[in-house]
Amino acid sequence: MPVTTSKDDESAQEAGGRVLMILNRGAGSERLEDELTGRGWQVRMAGVPAGDLDACIGGITDFLAAPDSPDRAVLLGYGAAGSAAMEVADRHPERVAAVVVVDSPSDGSPAPGDSAPDLLCPVLMLSTADPETVVPALVPFLTDLDRQAGAHLKAPARLPVLTPAIFNDLDALRQWRELGPVHRVNASGVATSWLLTGHEATTTTLAGPGLTGDAEITAGFRLQSADPALAHRGELDLITIDGQEHARLRRLIERHLTPRRVEALRPRIQRETDALLDAIPAHEVIDLLPTFAYPLPVVVLCELFGVPEQDRGYIREWILERLVSPPPKAHSDIDDYLRALIAARKDRPSDDLLGWVVEAEGDGLSEEDLVSAARFLMVNGHRAPTTVLASGVAALLRRKQWKRLVDDPTLIVTAVEELLRLITPFPVGIARHVAAPIDVEGTPIPKGDLLTASLVAANRDPSFFTDPDLLDIERASNPHLSFGHGHHHCLGAELARAQTQIAIGTLARRFPDMELARDSQSLHYRQSSVRYLLGLPVVLEPDRPRRPATGA
Repeated sequence: MPVTTSKDDESAQEAGGRVLMILNRGAGSERLEDELTGRGWQVRMAGVPAGDLDACIGGITDFLAAPDSPDRAVLLGYGAAGSAAMEVADRHPERVAAVVVVDSPSDGSPAPGDSAPDLLCPVLMLSTADPETVVPALVPFLTDLDRQAGAHLKAPARLPVLTPAIFNDLDALRQWRELGPVHRVNASGVATSWLLTGHEATTTTLAGPGLTGDAEITAGFRLQSADPALAHRGELDLITIDGQEHARLRRLIERHLTPRRVEALRPRIQRETDALLDAIPAHEVIDLLPTFAYPLPVVVLCELFGVPEQDRGYIREWILERLVSPPPKAHSDIDDYLRALIAARKDRPSDDLLGWVVEAEGDGLSEEDLVSAARFLMVNGHRAPTTVLASGVAALLRRKQWKRLVDDPTLIVTAVEELLRLITPFPVGIARHVAAPIDVEGTPIPKGDLLTASLVAANRDPSFFTDPDLLDIERASNPHLSFGHGHHHCLGAELARAQTQIAIGTLARRFPDMELARDSQSLHYRQSSVRYLLGLPVVLEPDRPRRPATGA
């Protein structure tokens, strides 16, 4: 794919991330390059396949994967490249600052004024009917983009909208944290909300008595609709259910999912880990996500709940494929399946979570509560381990920490804690309802508001962590908040720790020379409620002499 940089390389170096990537030359592109270079922008031209949408998306992605590619860029696409640019922006929101689509309405593409797709970045649609209109329309758009970015840095406490991209924007979070530990959220259509960005403020406030979870909310902090047909009843997670229901279901599980019982599961987790790795080709490029990082947490959940071997494909299909469907249609059969498992435990005790609860509750068991609790735990029990496992392996291999872990396997415990801190699988904590007026380090927060914490910001607070942006697998003091804090501390924290330690430790022991594939100069992420990898190409055993063993 031919790529050229700006005509003025010195200006490009001073662009400071202000990069426009033009996909396939078109009307006004040369004039646009001259105009924007003179305004301090870096302009890159990229030729991408125009006839095949998938090939075009691949071409743009390859450009962003190049070693010298910008961290973020405005994508300007002519023709089909405009549609591809929007798809790339949806898949990789952290890499795309804005999208500009330039095309002719006669070609069937969206005309100016048509509604833009629901992306996390601004979108501008232009017509090429008059080439001379491209530059006059685009320059003000980019100027306004510049202005908004500048205002964002000068007044970081004013959040434009609560999105995963914002909660993973380390520069923005650093700015907010430096201005103070608590910030009022200003966003239309959002309940009055507050965001905590300091470690001390987060731990102290979330553990205090002034907060409750009794307000039903959505992930965007919007209060639940009064219309039962529109209310999200929490089929997908524990975040959006009534606080009392959450507490009841939590109590049903937490006294059985103890560290002692998790420890007893370790041999079974190790067995399943080895079985998955045995099936992976060792000497060729493979994607570690579908072959290992996705299936392992599901298998661990099946072990925890005692799902028979013949039914595990059914559970895997539900968790990894059908959960994208809204409730209740996609889940009624799962409820029936869990009821059948519970009924079997009543007839014959078993050494698994369902068996433990059935035995402990006896005749007082609420079957529907156990079905709900099991479903919630299965839904939430695969996300964090998958994210930490995949992103953790990528971080270790890219930051040259893999050899340290291979040479000293005893570091696996501190390594996993450090990966949890840096990756922070859930970037924002569960929002709480302010039940009584509280004061957060001098900031009064009234009763009735909602409050949440940026766990990413807290986990990189320099007052608690030396060199907070550095991956140090030997970090001894690591009071990270990746599993939350207070009443909503993650129920499955110990299980997630155990399987991540076993998975990464086993990879390091069995494949000490594992490396990222050569075509993965840059790994790509998609951000929803979590920031997760779209692919992890590696070679488990590269074709070179193995390093000598360093110890038992």
